Amino acid sequence: MLRAFCIANKRGEILFITIFEPLVTKAIFDPFLSELSSSPHGDPPPFFTKEDHKYVYVFRDDLYWACVVSQNSLTDECGPLLMTESLSQLHQVCSTLCGALTQHSITANATLIMEIVQETMNGGFVQMQTADKLQSCIYSTVVAPKETSALTSVPGLFGIEKSAPCTAAQQSSLAVDSSKRELYVDVVEKVWASVSSSGTVIRAEVNGSIVTRCFLPGNPVLSLMLNTQLSTTPKEGFNTGTRMSEVEFGNGVEIGSGNNGRQLSVMTVPGQEITIARYTLAPDHPHLLPFTLTSSIHSLTPSDSELRLKLTSNTGMGTVSPQVTFKTVAPVSTAAVMSQTSGPRDQVIRFSPEDKTLTWTISQFPGGSYAQAFIRLVDSGGDVSIEAGELEFEVSRWVCSGVRIERVKLNPPVDNLNKWVRYLTTSDSVSIRLS
Repeated sequence: MLRAFCIANKRGEILFITIFEPLVTKAIFDPFLSELSSSPHGDPPPFFTKEDHKYVYVFRDDLYWACVVSQNSLTDECGPLLMTESLSQLHQVCSTLCGALTQHSITANATLIMEIVQETMNGGFVQMQTADKLQSCIYSTVVAPKETSALTSVPGLFGIEKSAPCTAAQQSSLAVDSSKRELYVDVVEKVWASVSSSGTVIRAEVNGSIVTRCFLPGNPVLSLMLNTQLSTTPKEGFNTGTRMSEVEFGNGVEIGSGNNGRQLSVMTVPGQEITIARYTLAPDHPHLLPFTLTSSIHSLTPSDSELRLKLTSNTGMGTVSPQVTFKTVAPVSTAAVMSQTSGPRDQVIRFSPEDKTLTWTISQFPGGSYAQAFIRLVDSGGDVSIEAGELEFEVSRWVCSGVRIERVKLNPPVDNLNKWVRYLTTSDSVSIRLS
């Protein structure tokens, strides 16, 4: 039997929690989170005991899926392998029903995940379930945050087009059309960062994955040539390549002995998405964020002040951001705002009087350009300050790591093949201080 279950991020924040025993509280996971932050050699083992609590967890999509097992219960007697497999299965079900999993999508779909957990961990007793069997028991609908929309298989004008995550009920067995021969290779990265008011990156973490999906008859072998080696081994001398702290290759992926290990090969399966590699940039790698935000605030009158924002794109020509949003909280006394913008045409500034949230949204933001916003805060006071804000973005045709696909080859060759190599960077959590 299980005592509790939670989903936590790398910063030790619990995004979702379920308690199965009446006397248990959220504090039962404090030893678990403490062990994660204090472990000297990375993450602790997937099963460990601390302060008389038995913890089992798996690490998926940059999130910890953890549970507390009751002492001397049947689940405890079966061993940790049962729970690691059950947690992996729970993650797969949530990924199928919710789409791409980030801390934003977990929070937005808390009700849906609660239903899934209730079905798969009924009262703390593990139930072996799959997405197709659970679909008839799920009543909640998917909430799709813009930055975590699932990727579709349709090439768009700006690289990867997005749609709301599909549900198990909408999925069906794929019949490969022999007249439609398409291959997709996607490099997708998520960014977490904390930036000072001067623009200096205090801390950043970039997690990426290389994913392929083909619509081809048979099982041709896909070979990719990268511009850099995916390796955690430090190189001697001056090195301008990408430095990784974690690299995990998918099942069946072979690393070529030549070309300095830059060639990766895997057998394709018609219609099935295959993860070729997952990686995390090294902390000492120079993180180039796609945007730089500068701000200033000064007094206009004894009652009003003006906030000036300038957002500069660092992604270069040929790239585009379908949507960029900056959110912050205005001073409590602010009654209304008046705004003026310059730069890209599609800019909107919204103010919510209820929670004083100020939102600046830019659509179709071309790379290498900048946008400015001049916002008058009415009745905010002449001498005020705004501490920080959150930047949310999606950037097509660009990734922070600089990983590129130089060559795509199939063996045996396929005639009349349409190959799509796409790049996408999304924000997971980018906090920027303004003062």
